[in-house]
Amino acid sequence: MKVIYLGRSSRRSNPPPQVEGDVIELLSNNWDDYGFKTSFPVTCRINSEIVNLPGIRLLVAGAHTSSSALDNLRNEGWDGVFPIPGTNYLSVPGEITFYEQIEGTLGIEAAIKVAKALRDASYLVHLADEADAKTLVDSEGFRNSLQRERASTQAFMDGWKVFEEQAIAVRDLDFRFENVFGNVSTLKLNFQPRTRLPHDVNALIGPNGHGKSQFLHQMVKDWISPSDEDKFGFIEKPNLSQLVVVSYSPFERFPVDLMGKQLRDKDAYRYFGLRGRTTPRDASKRGRITLSHDYPKRNAAHSLVQCLADDRRLGSIRDWSGKLATMERVLRTAVAFDYAAVEVGPQKPKGSFYLDTMMIDPLAIDIGEGEERQRFIPIASARVNQLDDEQLTADLKADSGVTFFLNGQPIELSSGQRLFAYLVINILGATRRNSLILVDEPELFLHPTLEIQFIDMLKAILSRFNSKALLATHSVVTVREIPSECVHIFEKTEDDVILKRPPFQTFGGDFQRISSYAFGDKAVSKPFERWITEQLEELGSAEALIQEMGDDINEELIVQIKAMDRDQW
Repeated sequence: MKVIYLGRSSRRSNPPPQVEGDVIELLSNNWDDYGFKTSFPVTCRINSEIVNLPGIRLLVAGAHTSSSALDNLRNEGWDGVFPIPGTNYLSVPGEITFYEQIEGTLGIEAAIKVAKALRDASYLVHLADEADAKTLVDSEGFRNSLQRERASTQAFMDGWKVFEEQAIAVRDLDFRFENVFGNVSTLKLNFQPRTRLPHDVNALIGPNGHGKSQFLHQMVKDWISPSDEDKFGFIEKPNLSQLVVVSYSPFERFPVDLMGKQLRDKDAYRYFGLRGRTTPRDASKRGRITLSHDYPKRNAAHSLVQCLADDRRLGSIRDWSGKLATMERVLRTAVAFDYAAVEVGPQKPKGSFYLDTMMIDPLAIDIGEGEERQRFIPIASARVNQLDDEQLTADLKADSGVTFFLNGQPIELSSGQRLFAYLVINILGATRRNSLILVDEPELFLHPTLEIQFIDMLKAILSRFNSKALLATHSVVTVREIPSECVHIFEKTEDDVILKRPPFQTFGGDFQRISSYAFGDKAVSKPFERWITEQLEELGSAEALIQEMGDDINEELIVQIKAMDRDQW
């Protein structure tokens, strides 16, 4: 596969490569990273088809503007074909999927050939152990430009594993934060399994006011705007490509997006909740942050189309788990449906939303008549290769959300089912491989049965996309689904917060035991224990109380009444 630079500039819609065959062409761009201009969108053709690859950053030794350096080399006789003879340069892709897509389509040898041609930093440093590359990695340009974006950082840390055909996994994360007393605390999130129990989800639990949500906010802040100081934040660079926040509390104040941040990768942070940004009339201005129950369904419509787009773009990656297939598998545990659909304008022909209409039935479903007519396009895993995600995006009526159909008819979901479906679709649509998903108090918007299904759903998504999750919760139902190595209890003393893990196994553990340890005996058992004490004083003995209660007593309560009567509880 050929890699070339011909001096052409990037556009809003990039042109196809200017030469024939399997080729990657770098296009110049003036994006400025603290005085360095190293960004190159790419246009790519593989097997006669245009392939949407992430861009790359390329740093030429001694140059602040890489495109100018490449133009000078072309003027001096370089033919524009990589590798560049006699020149020290390094590159890092915008996402690790750059090489995964090449490997999945053309094989590992082709991916390595491209990495050598572009002098990929991860390959040269971690595998080739090249001295010139290591020198350039230590430079200001590499730190401030090639490693400015989170996904590029992850590509440098783990990209070499693609060439070695090794699995990529999120490492344990140590995070230093300011607790509610203003003291410095450190929390270690355990994502690397030490036993057969699942370690994909960690949980923070403890009473209100102990700093769980504050911890999540500090993690988001450090992810978006990492500090040069070592006092707070990730102790080591996390090998994550993205942070996703899910919080449906009307009182939370997580950032809703990366607007105003000088970052090209606006999807390195995603937020899903009840807040969002309005669309301003003046495109040069930012919209206002508002609170609305419509944001989850709008996000879900966009996310469902994004699942389709990702399956089309990344389906060639080895061991890629289809997002639409995952969505269908997970949601059918809670809802019976044939397919999910989004609404589009009814004016265009049904076939305009497809690249190929052969063997597709129905193309669309029309509900209503005349001006009330609504048109829905089914989006299903069986239609990935036929649907046109770009046309769907252009004509999407996101305010309708996602509609589920069974036997050709729309089905009505309960409010809990609807929010659960939005959660699944939004998380899947946003999540890249190697992401961290933060969920703030899921019990606020899910009843206990759906809480368990939510954890089960989360584990299914995480395992398929090499990602992890951190939950802040008060729910014993949630913690019971997580091993004790991954449960972190926030406990207040008079002047500090102690972080501890349960000394017993919480996975499948006893509700009362988990609750007592996480919240303190007095907090969880005081009301009914006070009642037992009052009854013992009135009736005089445990036996009398047990006899008085008759069939209204269980074995556990009998044991407790007898123990309390002997002052042994």
